[in-house]
Amino acid sequence: MYKKSTGSYRFYFEKLEVWQLSIQLSKAVYTLTRKFPDEEKFGLCSQLQRASVSISSNLAEGSTRSTKKDQVRFTSIAFSSLMEVASQLYLSKELAYLSASSYDELRLQIEQLAKKMNNLRRSQLNHVKEPMEEYHTSNSEHLFTHLQNEQSSFFIHPSTTIDEGAQIGKGTKIWHFSHIMSKAIIGENCTLGQNVFIADNVVLGNNVKVQNNVSIYTGVICEDEVFLGPSVVFTNVINPRSAVNRKTEFKKTIVRKGATIGANATIICGNEIGQYAFVGAGTVVTKNVASYALVVGNPAEQIGWMSEYGHRLDFDKKGKAICPESGDKFLLVKNNAVQKII
Repeated sequence: MYKKSTGSYRFYFEKLEVWQLSIQLSKAVYTLTRKFPDEEKFGLCSQLQRASVSISSNLAEGSTRSTKKDQVRFTSIAFSSLMEVASQLYLSKELAYLSASSYDELRLQIEQLAKKMNNLRRSQLNHVKEPMEEYHTSNSEHLFTHLQNEQSSFFIHPSTTIDEGAQIGKGTKIWHFSHIMSKAIIGENCTLGQNVFIADNVVLGNNVKVQNNVSIYTGVICEDEVFLGPSVVFTNVINPRSAVNRKTEFKKTIVRKGATIGANATIICGNEIGQYAFVGAGTVVTKNVASYALVVGNPAEQIGWMSEYGHRLDFDKKGKAICPESGDKFLLVKNNAVQKII
């Protein structure tokens, strides 16, 4: 005879948040369909119940498959069943079987679950070496992303993961294989290249450009029109050790408006990059950088001044310089600083 289960062991699929959410949705569907008219017992009631059960069932079965390609296939089937539930619930509302408040509550559950399922599928697709069948990249796969884009007017590549709660401004574009955490704030008209990571509590202003392979960790604030070149590195702990937890010691790094940080530069945490400063490629910044300053080397040393259009400024004997592109005038003042002459 089999021993009685202690309930302490859990199968892998039972640990998946997306599976747990699908069970909650099924429970809600069963509770609501009990109130449907008797004539719908073998109609909408049956269809809704079967479709909702199909979601968790396919997620569970897919978790046991040995190849990522198979796992993607079952996740896709589960997603399709979720869309069935969404459509049938809408019809139920139109037929007055559901109140508006009940429908809105279920719709929110569906949207949250759709987002989690899309993230799961993208993660699975990242490990698939051979091409997938066309239906795995069909419009249904990206439905939730498209819904977000229509409401918020930003673009997210399907391979990117956006955690729930992240704030993304109008006109922003986020490209392949990036990850934006839930407490990140990204302004309007930003561009984030491939393989960009934005941690919690990071703030990017408007018109910020982040090139490929940049990780921006908690504590970093970039004001408007900042440019971060490929593979720029930010740190947020002065003396990291693997065995020592320093999450309460993150240092703040501020990159002021219009500053440029070149490819492969490293910014040691706790420093400030001034407005329109220019950090050369490969530079290691270990102290504050003045506004309009041009710095290069390891450690960074100032070798000149830059205009807002990115041209090196040549000051005359009176301490005045003119940008050759914009015509803007600048004045070299006391304390080794530059001011723009309005």
